[in-house]
Amino acid sequence: MRTGRSTAARGLLAAGAAVGLAMALGAGSAASAEEGSTAAAAAANTKTISMRSTPTLRFTGSTHVKAGEPLRIRNLSDPKEKGPHTFTLVAKNVLPDSPEDRRACFTPGKICLTAAVAHKFDEEEEKVNRPHVDALLRGWDRRFSRKVETGDSWYSETKDEEITQDVRARPGQVLRYMCIIHPEMQGQIRVTD
Repeated sequence: MRTGRSTAARGLLAAGAAVGLAMALGAGSAASAEEGSTAAAAAANTKTISMRSTPTLRFTGSTHVKAGEPLRIRNLSDPKEKGPHTFTLVAKNVLPDSPEDRRACFTPGKICLTAAVAHKFDEEEEKVNRPHVDALLRGWDRRFSRKVETGDSWYSETKDEEITQDVRARPGQVLRYMCIIHPEMQGQIRVTD
């Protein structure tokens, strides 16, 4: 699976550049100062989950996040070593929990293949045509399951690439996630109020 830099990452970079430019130009109104402090507060409250490849493939980071607050996903893995990654929200009952399940994850009816289809993976060209899948509300909230064939997922094949979105799931929910390319990479984060 390969693709150019994701649209989401380019959008985040452009948004960051626009905010930086506005600050540099010194938009001196009270509204601009208030927006700057709101953005700083949001950045301070941002929880992070990172994809790593050393010493083993794994997710690291936050275990809880408040509903409505930002959750940042970072790819700290070198794709030349272990390949690309996804951060894919999935229902508990579809997580591949045995070596056999992980080997069969890309077979019909299994979660890895379902998510790859949602990413519009072109097997012949080995290209991901939709790096960011956002199924319901804009943000982290929708899980792939046996009954729901689309959820929230982000594909990355660039080291230090990241995406930040607000958590739209309700308090009390546990968001389970995995990398469909490396099904042994799994984790969860609890949504609080």
